[in-house]
Amino acid sequence: MNKKFSILIYIQLVAAVLFSVFSLSFNADISLLAFPISVIYSAIVVWFTFFKMFKPLDGKKIAVVNKLLQYIPYVFLVAFIIRRAGNEGTYLWYDIITVLLWCVIFVTSLMITHYFHPKRVAKLTETWNVKAPEPKKLKGIRKVGFEAVDWIDSFVQAVCLVLIVQIFTFQLYLIPSESMVPTFLVKDRVVVSKITSGPKFPLTEVGLPTISKYKRGDIVVLRNPNYSLDRKSEVKSVVSQLIYMLTFMTVNLNTDENGELKADPLVKRIVGVEGEQLVMQDGILYARTKASDEFKPVVQDEEYAAWNLNTLPAKIKRRVQTIPLSQNEYQEMLNFEAERRQFDLNVAQIQAEQLVQKFNKLAFDSSLAGTFAKPTSLSEFALFKDVQNLTRQLMNQSGGAKWFSDFMTSWIPAKNNVRDVYSEANYKMNVMTKITLGNLIVRYAELFRTGVSASLWQSDEILKQNMQQAEILNWYIQRLLDSRNMPVYPANDSDGNPQYLPKNCFFMMGDNRFNSLDMRHSYDSKLVPLTDQDDMSVEYHSIMEQKYIPRNRIVGKPFFRFWPLDRTSLLN
Repeated sequence: MNKKFSILIYIQLVAAVLFSVFSLSFNADISLLAFPISVIYSAIVVWFTFFKMFKPLDGKKIAVVNKLLQYIPYVFLVAFIIRRAGNEGTYLWYDIITVLLWCVIFVTSLMITHYFHPKRVAKLTETWNVKAPEPKKLKGIRKVGFEAVDWIDSFVQAVCLVLIVQIFTFQLYLIPSESMVPTFLVKDRVVVSKITSGPKFPLTEVGLPTISKYKRGDIVVLRNPNYSLDRKSEVKSVVSQLIYMLTFMTVNLNTDENGELKADPLVKRIVGVEGEQLVMQDGILYARTKASDEFKPVVQDEEYAAWNLNTLPAKIKRRVQTIPLSQNEYQEMLNFEAERRQFDLNVAQIQAEQLVQKFNKLAFDSSLAGTFAKPTSLSEFALFKDVQNLTRQLMNQSGGAKWFSDFMTSWIPAKNNVRDVYSEANYKMNVMTKITLGNLIVRYAELFRTGVSASLWQSDEILKQNMQQAEILNWYIQRLLDSRNMPVYPANDSDGNPQYLPKNCFFMMGDNRFNSLDMRHSYDSKLVPLTDQDDMSVEYHSIMEQKYIPRNRIVGKPFFRFWPLDRTSLLN
């Protein structure tokens, strides 16, 4: 036993010294701290292990050495991270050597402290000059103090061990949002397996290979692509995780530029796999591949896409904090989508041309009020909100009638173009919006012309009907459009050729589609046209910005929900 123990001691000390050498940095940043941390700790370990215990064979120093070796992997892991937290990175070969040295230190520390177990230490030191002393029985305040220190020591070691376990094997994850209802509820706690997803040492590409085979329907935990994944943010993420654990989960520095806690990592479901092109319309996900250019519904997606939370079992529903749509609203949405699908563009063309003719007769065609200034944006919300003032300008200002005519008919040349299901739906909504707005403008123009008192406008049936339609259009476009639907992704190239998800890349969404900011979305909105086949398309504020996730950004798979107790279950 002493021979094996001696070999382990020498391996441990040599590895510690070499690790310290590889912690050396010549950059004027935080990485400079790695070398003194590792050198000082290595010197202490060498002094007590070799010169105070091993060389004189003094069993009295076993307790000190045991404690030093218990902490050496964690101290060196901190040094490892600090060395890579500077402005400059390190070479792959450099990382590989340092990782191997750390692994040697970690394994040998476990093996050596195994010899120091109270049941084995007597046999280890039976031939030593000074045998290990028997544990003293403490009393009173000394016993209380010793127990307190021992408890703190055990707790700190447990935290450090959990940190290592979380980095490389399993991680406990608290569900922070309702994006995966009903699969997960807020504050559900799950165990995430990372070992098959290629865990890496912090701030390096060195680690285990990815052996998981991801498929459609898998629930995964992933790094949030809406945040920058550059080196600076990665350093902050790793350091904040380390501080979070070392401060007993009281200090979380993983914040964005506004100081808000980051929603990172995320838990989502894989809905698209490599070699597919996707599109979603009216809540139905379609996919096609190189083998078939026809978009076909993804039947499997219907199994877990949650659109109407009102139908959830009462036991789950009462735990859901936000029901995005009431049952009445959900039905109203379905009715609107059915109306849009049945919308006849040929009839709409006739309506648009008739509205232009009516308005030309109502307009004053005078330049007394100046020249009509084109709207800076064609936001459907702004157009509906300011429809009365817009009508006055169109009637009274030079060029107003011409602009109205162009606006109402600009979509007609593309009427018979072939479009995918998403583009066709948005094209129709653009026309529906224009027809509704045109009806309002012509009716207000008639009221202005005939001098009907504004106090009577609220009872005007034509205005009421079109205002109701405008409210439905605005509600759907601004609130539901980007959650209920998704344009073709990856988008076709400039020549119209389909593009597909690259190899080892996936597309994810939350099950609770109306309450999930996922791979469809950005955190920032931008004003975009409803259709690119109308030069004067109405616009809306969109958060649509799809992105796929490469396999190396997947952290792991949740496989067990352990809290709350009445929802404990294995996860498929």
